Amino acid sequence: PGVGAMKVTTKKPPNFYIRSAKSFLTGIETESGKKEPVNELTISGLGEAINAAVAASMAVVGDNLATITKVETSYPGMTTNGAERGCPRIVITLAKK
Repeated sequence: PGVGAMKVTTKKPPNFYIRSAKSFLTGIETESGKKEPVNELTISGLGEAINAAVAASMAVVGDNLATITKVETSYPGMTTNGAERGCPRIVITLAKK
């Protein structure tokens, strides 16, 4: 019930995020009980993680679990070692079917 958010990084492979996105939308059994599926999932990725964010989104759309309702791109400023540089960012909003 509700909204889930997933921040994608390059620390884990895209398949990890694909499985995670699917479990957000289908619900899963855990040791502590059942996790209910969400109705809306937001997947965001920064820099090189954009590919993994898009891959996870397209996998759930391809499996007919969700539809893409919104795609936002931006170029926010990031401060690294005192210097500010832009970094590409994507935010994909999915609605459960």
